[in-house]
Amino acid sequence: MNFKAQVERDLTAIFHNAREHADVMEFWIDGVRYKGPVIIDDGGAQDRKKPSTDHVDGLVLVDLVVYVPLSLLKTIPQKGLNMEIGDHIYQITKVHPEAGEIVLYLEMLTE
Repeated sequence: MNFKAQVERDLTAIFHNAREHADVMEFWIDGVRYKGPVIIDDGGAQDRKKPSTDHVDGLVLVDLVVYVPLSLLKTIPQKGLNMEIGDHIYQITKVHPEAGEIVLYLEMLTE
């Protein structure tokens, strides 16, 4: 088994496994419904949050970081699309494809 295949297997068997680490959630991206294992990291988002008084270019306002298996989405979402999780709507501010998963950085649009 090559390295990429091993990483994909580990992502599925451990990281995105609802019995081990992930939660099965229903969410929508740009009106398309998805349901599957995801990791939601709101603690890590706080490390990336841009203070409202900070006007430095290159910083991204982030309220939530979501790790989604590429196999669930089938395609890489575009920056600027809306993502609905539960009662909240977020805008995708950054998309980072990485070794079989997509890392989405989200900014909350509704409370």
